[in-house]
Amino acid sequence: MTEKKKYTFSIGVVLLAAALGVLSGVLLAPHSVDDRAESLFSTSHNERLDALMEIIGYCYVDTVDPDSLSMMAAQNLLSSLDPHSTYLAPKDFDMEVEMMQGRFDGIGVILVEINDTVYVSNVKPDSPAGRAGMAPGDVLLMVDTAKVADVRREGGLSSVVDLIRGPRHSTVTLTLDRKGCKKPVKVRVQRDVIHHASVLAALMIDKRTGYIRVARFAETTASEFHNALLQLNNEGMKHLVLDLRGNGGGSLEAAVKMADELLPAGDLIVYTQGAHSRRRNNYATEGGLYEQGRLTILINEFSASASEVVSGAIQDNDRGLIAGRCSFGKGLVQRQFDLPEGDAVLLTIARYYSPSGRCIQRPYDKGSDAYYMDYLNRIFSNYTSPDSLFNATADTSQWFLTKKGRKVYGGGGIQPDVTLPYVLDTNWAYYNRLVDERVLEEVLHHQLHDHYAELIAKYPTAERFVASYEVDTQTWNCILNTAKAKGIQPNGGSLTKYGRHIRNRYKSLMASSMFGDNAYYSVAVHSDNELQKVIK
Repeated sequence: MTEKKKYTFSIGVVLLAAALGVLSGVLLAPHSVDDRAESLFSTSHNERLDALMEIIGYCYVDTVDPDSLSMMAAQNLLSSLDPHSTYLAPKDFDMEVEMMQGRFDGIGVILVEINDTVYVSNVKPDSPAGRAGMAPGDVLLMVDTAKVADVRREGGLSSVVDLIRGPRHSTVTLTLDRKGCKKPVKVRVQRDVIHHASVLAALMIDKRTGYIRVARFAETTASEFHNALLQLNNEGMKHLVLDLRGNGGGSLEAAVKMADELLPAGDLIVYTQGAHSRRRNNYATEGGLYEQGRLTILINEFSASASEVVSGAIQDNDRGLIAGRCSFGKGLVQRQFDLPEGDAVLLTIARYYSPSGRCIQRPYDKGSDAYYMDYLNRIFSNYTSPDSLFNATADTSQWFLTKKGRKVYGGGGIQPDVTLPYVLDTNWAYYNRLVDERVLEEVLHHQLHDHYAELIAKYPTAERFVASYEVDTQTWNCILNTAKAKGIQPNGGSLTKYGRHIRNRYKSLMASSMFGDNAYYSVAVHSDNELQKVIK
């Protein structure tokens, strides 16, 4: 395989993984929508399907698992309707519930796996793991009696997470390798409720500009966003940058409440309508915390669903500026129906429309495969020829007018007011390979394992770390040598042009491990080219 083909294949795998992350996102309607549907489960309409299952079970040439067969039938049936109606097996349903609720039962650590070694990357403050004395840089050797060090596991790191997770108030014993201890350290941790924040950062970039990063729309997102606005208003914010890049969506109710904080009373936020769902309008109410100041929303091709609801409401009401790249284009609303065996169905029940009346759902009449491939092809074209661009995806036959009379388009995602194209520069290749092959993380977790006690003594607070920490010569040489050992060599002016970005990336990862997401973004924003363009 040629280098060019290898590179293209590599991008394809990354994009496919990212796309699946977006496509698995849903826009969940509140349960109050048409509750009459609950009674349908008591009515039998499945004689044909039952008969077919019996014929297969008794007569098929090979033995089949009826549960797997029925799950596959359910998924195929739903995917034939539209790309976002889906069946959730019990384990997937549990994960979906946890993500939407913003909490789960666990111990409060983030783990990473590097070269078959599982490191503790971050310990949440006031979590069971923190109270038990666990710290970033600890190496996990055993979970109860199961060995996890130097073991190639089927299922990867998630299999280790499954061992650690368990019911609230139950306990798990972890065996750790810790620097300075002559023998392994055993800690007994009692599991508890761990809150999973959806607002990852709320900080002032300069004296006037506030920055809020939202990763998903869950039950707690609206209150988290409200608190973030309170904080930044008190710090003198005059311009808010709301970062929804990579946010694949979630709760429609959370999206409406977020937009309500930003729009004056009476403005239409969004409305939904379907063949069996009457039109429902959602309007802004009084008392939003940021109805007047300057507002910019950052989106990209991985922003979908609830992110598009918020962006569309702001754009159509001419409340702020949308910057970035065309969003995913998901204008369908799902509702969750629980099934008897602990599984569930997410069924599309309506389309949503932005205030101007547009639906930004991309066409799916050619089937789900074509729907996904169209999306991937769009991203490939954006990587290879950014000038071709994202606005070419707009269906100009579907045009609508904003409150001030500007034209906006439906049928292909939210088109930004200001486009931020990809930067095509071969000097980025070295940086990208360092990130993709986890060179920085490998060096980082070795450093944390060997020097965490020294680092936390020198930088006891996130503020001191962000203000004072610099990547020293020894660490820089370690990064370069680790990359070289993996066959990654600097190309052209990569170190001259982007050495600062590499150092900043390493520092942001260190900040995340030691102090969490807000510290990460406090560092990362300074080398975020798209964000810096928006501010300027």
